[in-house]
Amino acid sequence: MREVPDKGIKHTVIALFLAGLLMIVGCASQSSASQSSLVGTVISGDQLLVAMAESRDSSMVQVYAFEHSSSGWKLRTGPLPGIIGRNGFAAPGEKREGDGRAPTGLFALESAFGYAPSIDSSMPYQQATENDLWVDDVKAPDYNTWVKRGQTSATSYEVMKLADNRYRHGLVTSYNRTPVIKGYGSGIFVHGWLEEGYTTSGCVAFDETELVKILAWLDPAKQPQILMGTRQDLTTVVGLPPLPITSR
Repeated sequence: MREVPDKGIKHTVIALFLAGLLMIVGCASQSSASQSSLVGTVISGDQLLVAMAESRDSSMVQVYAFEHSSSGWKLRTGPLPGIIGRNGFAAPGEKREGDGRAPTGLFALESAFGYAPSIDSSMPYQQATENDLWVDDVKAPDYNTWVKRGQTSATSYEVMKLADNRYRHGLVTSYNRTPVIKGYGSGIFVHGWLEEGYTTSGCVAFDETELVKILAWLDPAKQPQILMGTRQDLTTVVGLPPLPITSR
């Protein structure tokens, strides 16, 4: 004999189905929101640079250096006045090539570079010459990588040894490096500024003398990282030590 479905059960099934749809929509919204914030970001290294702005559109930042031990975080340097992209910070996940903004997020400090054959630092080091280029051509297969002149088909790149001293000492960050996503921004470095107030295209820059001290302090065994963003963005990062408000 054919069973007649119970209406109460049918209504329950429909309700559960609709609730499931709402949960899917809700999860999608949460996923989108999490991609546009630093919620869930956890500092994993024991050495940390912080570049913090008070607002999204400000190019002025305060730079701090912290070291973590069994007793917690200790401030080693800062706050130091610094500068970022001419258009401030991109919102988390929204940095794009040529937008004049620095990316927001937590990134590893991969290696050091500079004009001299060697420097006082334990970080992996690469000397920059007029033949060293950083590719910013979004159509090139070697986008966002360091290459030698004559070994790339890229039509747009940055020479790593400039006519001035901005790249005399620098650090490569891991932003958009693993994996490299075309168009999401390239060549995000920490380097000396040309002069106070002179903005970058997206890098973090500050006084070269202070940068030299930081290079000597950095230890790759301590997994150094840089945290970049506005004060509001950084408040969601797990384990971040308090950052004082400064007046400039």
